[in-house]
Amino acid sequence: MKKILLIFTIFLTTCFISEGQQCNTCKSKFDKLLKILKHKPITNNDINKSWIITKELYKLNYVDCIDSVVNKASYVSHSLTKVFSDICIKYGDSLGVDYYLRYMKFTDGSCEEERSFALERLFVKYPELVFKRIGKNKDLLNDLTWGFINNRYYGAKNPYENREFTAMTVYKNPPKPILNKYNYQKIFFKTNPSLKNNYKKYKYQIDFILKGVLEELKSHEK
Repeated sequence: MKKILLIFTIFLTTCFISEGQQCNTCKSKFDKLLKILKHKPITNNDINKSWIITKELYKLNYVDCIDSVVNKASYVSHSLTKVFSDICIKYGDSLGVDYYLRYMKFTDGSCEEERSFALERLFVKYPELVFKRIGKNKDLLNDLTWGFINNRYYGAKNPYENREFTAMTVYKNPPKPILNKYNYQKIFFKTNPSLKNNYKKYKYQIDFILKGVLEELKSHEK
């Protein structure tokens, strides 16, 4: 499993910069996703359409919304994973969960950490639905573990919940880290209170995640 310190790797002010060039068609499709995300409510047709667009953009490797290109440097504002996951979370219910898990399978092999972060955010909203869908899938449980460690590094309430590119951002004057080997269980159940009374029902998954969290926290001490 990855190390905690990989949460912060480079400093960003307002955008992520990389080498690249604009694809106007891709940008137009990404803009459609951003419009869908603003819909109240997000409909069945919206989430179906967003899935089709997301797959198309991912296949074209247009995984970030490029706002502009200056001297071959691409300035981006949104990640495809976060936008699609936010659409799934906002839609909710079993269909929203299913679509994001479909995305996880579709992007299997990707090293993008936002996939795990988004899965954990989805889990916090719909814990039992997610557990029922993933069962004892160890890869997805590991993703949930890594997402929990990073999203709850500063406690049950993530101060960077709605930020983009948090895995690649070093913040000035960040809050004091809270998660440790003494309070990780308390933070887990504070974040997911409904699982307290359903521990026996989801014992395998909960124990798997908590064990992974503890191992990672202990390895970070070395």
